[in-house]
Amino acid sequence: MISELVKSYHGVSCLRCGAPIAVSARLATLREELEFEDREVLKTFIARCRGCECEDIYPVVAVQRFDGEPRRRSIRKRSAGA
Repeated sequence: MISELVKSYHGVSCLRCGAPIAVSARLATLREELEFEDREVLKTFIARCRGCECEDIYPVVAVQRFDGEPRRRSIRKRSAGA
């Protein structure tokens, strides 16, 4: 029996629309390291949602695993004057 591989990635949920935002492997590793360190030190990073284009500050401890593949950024055509 062949088992189907389920892809997953690390990310945070957008504070505005709730869509998952993929993060780098380094942030995922940092989150695992912080589980064993002092919780009083809050480490944060900035991420932009690919769905609603909202940018916000997220704590590293909010990184979690999502099933599937990360959403690709939608390419919007800009006018020549922009």
